[in-house]
Amino acid sequence: MNKFPVCPIFIPANRLEWVEKTFDKGTDAVIIDLEDSVPKEQKDETRTNLFSYLDSHDFDKTILIRVNPVDGELGKEDIKILSGVSSKIDAFMLPKIEQTGLLNDLPDNLIALIETPKSIQNLEEIASHKNVIGIALGGADLSASLGSDMSWDSLLFTRSKIIIEAAANNLFTIDSPFMNIEDISSLENESVLSNGLGFDGKAAIHPNQIETITKSFLPNESDIQEAKEIIKLFSSSSEAVIAYKGKMIDMPIVISMEKRLKLVGIDPKNID
Repeated sequence: MNKFPVCPIFIPANRLEWVEKTFDKGTDAVIIDLEDSVPKEQKDETRTNLFSYLDSHDFDKTILIRVNPVDGELGKEDIKILSGVSSKIDAFMLPKIEQTGLLNDLPDNLIALIETPKSIQNLEEIASHKNVIGIALGGADLSASLGSDMSWDSLLFTRSKIIIEAAANNLFTIDSPFMNIEDISSLENESVLSNGLGFDGKAAIHPNQIETITKSFLPNESDIQEAKEIIKLFSSSSEAVIAYKGKMIDMPIVISMEKRLKLVGIDPKNID
């Protein structure tokens, strides 16, 4: 994946005509959902249609596929069939993943969706698995399991644990969607908090959330220029700590600047 998904938006896999329309609205990624949004009696037909759709379309943005749970036959079949168009898929998102034994024979581009208490308990093991490249928070299912609401404070422990384990294993992170599609002000507040905590992006469930989420996470031109200057200056120095415009810069700061550039698809190892 060339860049972290900043605002991946969920799209039902039985509404594939929405994919291009959603990209036109400015999102950088879609999560095509085979799980919750597809009725059981439509699962097989929808999977077949999705295969044909991906096989016949090319996109320059990120395509994620949320499969059915892989502890059941539907999820296993989702991955088996769709692996036939693996070049069109950036990652498979695995719902309700609780143990790593299920991951061993799967592709090496998995996003673990953390949405059960057992997922939280086993997060260190899940995050360190060789096939996992990202972690996403499924706040709706998790809060239902916990008997909590979906407020920021209620899920802060899980969010913090996700950030710690992702950082330790060099994974990208996606925060849970904000479920009130009309409350843009609260969406902005939560997106700012999410970004500040360390998430790389936040999932969306409606196109009117795209602009707010994107602005909350992506660096502006000034931020990008600062990151480039710091990385260049540090790379050209033999010192472990340097000064930049009155700020002390060491390796942890450089790493955060590299992450900033990756958010906008810039390779920090190959900058102007």
